[in-house]
This record gives sequence, C-alpha cells and structure tokens, in this order.
Amino acid sequence: MEDRKAYLGLDIGGQSVKGFRLEADGRVSMRAAVATPASAGAEAVLAVVAAILAELSGDGAIATVGAGTPGGVDPSGKVAVDAANIAGWKGVDLRSALSKAVGAPSYVRNDGNLAAYAEWAARGFASRALLFVGLGTGIGAGYVEDGRMLGGIDDKALEMGHVIVYPEGRRCACGRAGCAEAYASGPSIGRIAVEMAGGFDTPLARAALSGSRINAREVYEALAKGDELAKAVHTIAAEALSRVIGQALAFLAPDTVVLGGGVLAGATSLVADVAEAASRYVYPAASAGVRFEKALLGSEAGLLGAALYGASTLLDREELLELAGKAAERLRS
Repeated sequence: MEDRKAYLGLDIGGQSVKGFRLEADGRVSMRAAVATPASAGAEAVLAVVAAILAELSGDGAIATVGAGTPGGVDPSGKVAVDAANIAGWKGVDLRSALSKAVGAPSYVRNDGNLAAYAEWAARGFASRALLFVGLGTGIGAGYVEDGRMLGGIDDKALEMGHVIVYPEGRRCACGRAGCAEAYASGPSIGRIAVEMAGGFDTPLARAALSGSRINAREVYEALAKGDELAKAVHTIAAEALSRVIGQALAFLAPDTVVLGGGVLAGATSLVADVAEAASRYVYPAASAGVRFEKALLGSEAGLLGAALYGASTLLDREELLELAGKAAERLRS
C-alpha cells in the first residue's frame, strides 16, 4: 500500500462541490466544501474545483484524484452529456483539469456509480452485484458487478430517475412526463404534499397551505408523527420507486439493492416498503433472495467512492479492501 501519499475524493454537484483527503491508513484528514456556482458556467465551477483541490493537496503528496460528476463521462474523462444543474457542463475535460490542478493521475466517473462503488466496498466486497439508488434533489443510481462499475456508453447507464413509471404523468425536469424522479425525489415529494394539502386537515397540510417550505424532510418528520397527508405522499413516492426498481431487478439481477441519499435520512420505512412492493413489478425469480438495505455511508458515499476508485488503480484487491474497511468504519462512527 502507498504509505506516504493520500487519495483525494471529489463530489461535484449542483448545490456544492465537496472534497476530502483520504490517508493511506483510512483517516479522512481534511475536508473542503464550497457552494457550486452552477449558473455561472463551467469555468466558474472548475475554478472552485481547483481551489478545493489546492486546499486538500497540503504537502502535495497525492497519489490519485477521483471525482464524481452529474451525467455521463466518456473514457477520456470529458463530460459527455448536459447536466441539468450545471450550466455549460457538457464537453468539459474534467480529468485533464483535475490532473493539472493536482499533478497526480485523475479519474472521473458518474457520481451514482461512485456512490455504488463505495457502498460495495463498505460491505467488504461481499456483494457480487450491487444496485445503488440515491434519492436527493434528483434520483441517481449506480451498479457494481464483481467489483466493476458498469456504466454503459459514456457512463450514461442507470438514469433510473428518468424511467417513465406513469405515462402522461407528472412533468419531470427533463421535459418528459411520468418519470420516477417526478414522484420520489426530495423536491417532488414536497411538491406533491403541497398539491394534495387541500384534501387533508393535518399539521403538514396546514403548513403547506400557509406557504411554509415543504420538502421530503418535512414530509417524513410529519410521517413519524402519524400525519395522514404524509402517509399518502409516502405511498405515492414508494410506489413510483418500487416500479422502477422492479424493472431494474429484471434487467440487472442484483443480489443487493441499496437505497441512499438525503431523502433516506428521515424515511425510516422506505426501504422495507420498497422491498415489499418491488416484487409486484417483476417475475418472481428476479426478486427472490434480493437484499434491500439502507446505505451505510449516507452523504459520504460519493466522496469515498471517488477516493477509492482512484486508489484502486494503484492497490491490489486486499490492499483496497483494507483501506475501504478502515475508511468506512471511521466514517460511520
């Protein structure tokens, strides 16, 4: 194992750019985060990325840099598709920008795949095929099979948020109607609560009708108190998610499905409800024996996945397992 050098992990999102420095002993020795100047365009975002990497580099002893980004990434490390939340992001040579900023080998993948990679590693490489579904501002996903992230052409696979589960249904930010993301992302859960509030007389309904900000967090806080509007909204979100995950079971045959992202922070019953309902949308053998689990790493998954992906280019399997295990244990504690 590299004894002296550290591995940097970067998570580029529409709301923030986050990074951390993972030491060879599994410690996260430094962190940095800056709000993403998403509307200012790619150059402004790259300037923030360079500043964070400079802060994390410290003495310059960096072995690799790994970074997760919204959307697809081609084999050379260029962003291959438009990002809905970062203006002008398509075509950015992100890998070259990272290497120039740090002077170390750099690797870029879709952020959902890196989160999946971290959750696979945190389980001690025990899963042969792990599907990760992240519920936050949108819905992202990633898939790891026998230690390999399977992203399709230009890492564009597993855009599960944009699978249509209700034809002619709710309008999605992508421009289509009926996508899973229009029902089960954090903002969508809040919007549905506001739209349905007139039919209920509950604390959540009254808050929504008064103009209070409602997102998934407020819905699930209300659900914990037995709020009937929150129950109805949760049922809608869980059903949409179950439909798309049921289809994924048929296509991918995972042994483990992990649900993560910010929505899961309060949605204590979502994993169990989706596990029960997803089997209705696929033939029996595809759902038999599949484990449904809550993410182990929470919001750290993307960062750890990015750092470990870079490290995997230098470490053998046992060394990577040791590093992942130590890092996951420290992050969870």
